[in-house]
Amino acid sequence: MAFLWVALPSQLLRAQDIPVYDPPPPTDPTIRGGSCSSVVPNVLSPTLDKRILTTSAYPVLLFSVPTTSARQAEFVLKDSKKETIYRRTYNLAGKSGILRVTLPTDGSINELAVGQSYKWEFNLICEPANREHDDFVVGKLQRVSSNQCQKPVSQVSLWERYRALEYDGLAIVDAMRRANPTEQRLQVEWESWLERHNLGNLKKLPAIELK
Repeated sequence: MAFLWVALPSQLLRAQDIPVYDPPPPTDPTIRGGSCSSVVPNVLSPTLDKRILTTSAYPVLLFSVPTTSARQAEFVLKDSKKETIYRRTYNLAGKSGILRVTLPTDGSINELAVGQSYKWEFNLICEPANREHDDFVVGKLQRVSSNQCQKPVSQVSLWERYRALEYDGLAIVDAMRRANPTEQRLQVEWESWLERHNLGNLKKLPAIELK
């Protein structure tokens, strides 16, 4: 039997020099919990400011869903004009773990524009009649160029490209581990990424599979 070996994303990225750049701290509240959850929800992000950088036109976002009495979760994406361009509600059915949110590629929304900043919101709907009680996490999303022939114009753009490739690598590993739940090497890769980014407390959470 022949086996095909595929280098995992982090193995490819570790060969690069990691640029040094400290992003500015967030200027607005990005997280709230306690209304109906044991702990606050969170996004799996390489940075503390919850800014997701990606090279994908229709990216994946990964969220930790804590034990909660909320029956539904909601994902919202807004453009730079604060207009909602995508909204989806998920029936949690009492599940907790890692939820995979994928932007649709069916033409219902346009692909993300390179360089434009978007705002995302992930809400646990604690009281449907009073959304002010939602537990939530919010942050930014930006698509960067994947053209490796295009030389970054600054240290900041080099850092952004590295972080985008790193995050996209995590999304790939997540998809692979969901498709191959008994593959230990994928689980090790997943846990290693979370530990490197101070998210080790989430590494044993199960993948949420919703129909």
